[in-house]
Amino acid sequence: MARYIVGDIHGCLQPLQQLLDKVGFCPRADELWAVGDLIGRGPEAQATLEFLAELGTSFRCVLGNHDLHALAVFTEVKPINPKDKTHEIARSADRDYWIDWLRKQPLFIADAANCIAMVHAGIHPDWRIDQAAEYAQEVELYLQSRQYVQLLEQMYGNEPASWSDDLSGFERLRCIINVCTRMRYLQSDGRIDLAHKEPLESALQHGLKPWYEDLTIAPWQLAFGHWASLQGNAEHPQVLALDTGCVWGERLTLWDCEQQKKISVPGWIR
Repeated sequence: MARYIVGDIHGCLQPLQQLLDKVGFCPRADELWAVGDLIGRGPEAQATLEFLAELGTSFRCVLGNHDLHALAVFTEVKPINPKDKTHEIARSADRDYWIDWLRKQPLFIADAANCIAMVHAGIHPDWRIDQAAEYAQEVELYLQSRQYVQLLEQMYGNEPASWSDDLSGFERLRCIINVCTRMRYLQSDGRIDLAHKEPLESALQHGLKPWYEDLTIAPWQLAFGHWASLQGNAEHPQVLALDTGCVWGERLTLWDCEQQKKISVPGWIR
């Protein structure tokens, strides 16, 4: 059995299918993991979800910020934005099915037998892998409960910017969501910086540092997406950056866990 971990798909079904053909993916024998942002901004949101769901137990994913926002749109917490290209699902008869399917997906996956984990944006450098899984599960349980719409209403915002295990309620859940699905940089005092999105070289000049700079998780490997400007180059021995800007016309990339290498195809031609 081979396992492949693919970067941000963003509703770009054709590049995904080309990439899976390139590696000879067989759903009866192989596993496909996805780092989140399955939909949003790309041209085939519903067809992408249908393709992935039909893979059954051979497919696993974590939710990204675009997936969570899509849930907020589908539940009418947020208005439809045409640039997200998810309006087809929001207005379809299958909308409730996709709401239930998305909200049952996790924020974090860890395979202890192979020491590999997956998240959309990252984990706080103060977290161990087991803690990251525990904190993510707090959000997952709420998202899967009858109160999930309330969580979607409360998840927006950049505060609190400092993680503490003493956080409670929606502030705690929001902080966990921001770390797992939105974070790129930390300030020098360890505060989560969600305002800056510029390339790494520019951010370093402003005193920011990538979230993974001080991360110590050996022997684990952590696959993540969300950060297209890295172009797969995180320069940290324990992290695998897999977002290579497919939806922006760059590349779609996966990690072949068996061969320990990245494989790419051209992204969406806009």
